[in-house]
Amino acid sequence: MSATTYANNTISSVGMTSTSGKYVTDCKPTGTYKSKMPTVFTPADWHTSNSILSSTAVRQQGGSSDVRQASRKLRNETDSNTEWNQHYNTTKLFDRAHEIQTWKDRLQHTMAETEEEMANLARHKERCKVALQNMDKPTEVTRENMATRDLRVSIDVVDDEVNRELKNEAKIIASIKDKLNHKINEAEFQTNALNAAFVLMREDLTDKMQSLDIDQQSCEMSNQSGNIGFYNQCTRIPDGTVTPKIWDNNSTYNVQRAIVEMKGSTALREAINSTIEQTANDLEAQRLKTEFAFRKRIHELDQCLDEIEWQKRNTEREINVLSEDIRGLQQSIDDKNKPLQVAETRSENRTYRPRVELCRDAPQDGLKAERHELLSIIRALNHQLETAEDALEQLKQTLSRLDEDWAVKNNSRDLEKKCMSKRAELRLKAHKV
Repeated sequence: MSATTYANNTISSVGMTSTSGKYVTDCKPTGTYKSKMPTVFTPADWHTSNSILSSTAVRQQGGSSDVRQASRKLRNETDSNTEWNQHYNTTKLFDRAHEIQTWKDRLQHTMAETEEEMANLARHKERCKVALQNMDKPTEVTRENMATRDLRVSIDVVDDEVNRELKNEAKIIASIKDKLNHKINEAEFQTNALNAAFVLMREDLTDKMQSLDIDQQSCEMSNQSGNIGFYNQCTRIPDGTVTPKIWDNNSTYNVQRAIVEMKGSTALREAINSTIEQTANDLEAQRLKTEFAFRKRIHELDQCLDEIEWQKRNTEREINVLSEDIRGLQQSIDDKNKPLQVAETRSENRTYRPRVELCRDAPQDGLKAERHELLSIIRALNHQLETAEDALEQLKQTLSRLDEDWAVKNNSRDLEKKCMSKRAELRLKAHKV
């Protein structure tokens, strides 16, 4: 072993093992004899080892000085960085707390406006319910008028102008009820929408207040605070963590949703006012139209009685004339029977001619044509007779209906006057808004 190797081993290890045996040394002059003689070094090796150790010590002392300088520099830099980082984050926490406070104030303001709008909408919904109750009297009068007119009989049960106007009145009343009910339902739906927006803002406000309290406590925290400690997982990202943009968008959405719902509620309140006024005007206009139709119908009934008398006289006269024509047709049919018998008898007798005399001659063709023509004439006369008899029967039925109509006209006129008397009780009121 050389002196250099020995010196290096001495520096790197407290103990040393000989390469030629099991001699172990702790850099002491004496060793323990195991099984072989210790290694013997030369004086040159001894001097070399001392020189190496000395130069190594000098080199390490220089390195230690560099480490001390680097340590002091690093300590100064880290102290400054630590102080700056804490100051920077404290400022950020103050900014964050201010941002949360701004949103908190905006949420509280919007919530107050939403509550006020819900109260206004509730008042308008109540007005709409009152307007709906005011439809009970018109409904009663219209139904009674229609029931009274259902007592008409026979031909007077007609879908006349009065009937159409009553139906229109009933439709308008039903439409008004539907519109008012629809507005009430819209108001309830809009109230629920406002309440849902209010709940979202309330939840958001609760979270903002809790977050603001946490951040304000963090702003007030310092190195001298007593509630600080080490937390190994403090930099973890909890589930549900969002970006600042998403955080801001959430509150923006909550506020904007409330604003949109309030605008919708304001428009609905205006629509409710307009609907109440418009439906009152529509119903009053229809009342005037219906009563005008009643007066017109009564006048028509008066005229109709005279018209029935005139038609009755004309019908009776036509029955008499048509009866004479029917008797003439019957006589004409009877007059055609004898000529038909003559033609058929002639044809039958000529079928008994003998042998070659059985010839299809001109008389046979003439008799055949004569019989065919007579049958056609009789069929035409019978058809015309049936038509005339049908017409006579229809005239008699018409006369019977005219008699029935004359009997029911006074009854119909009484019913119309009864309806007008009932409508005199109707006093339509404009809805109060």
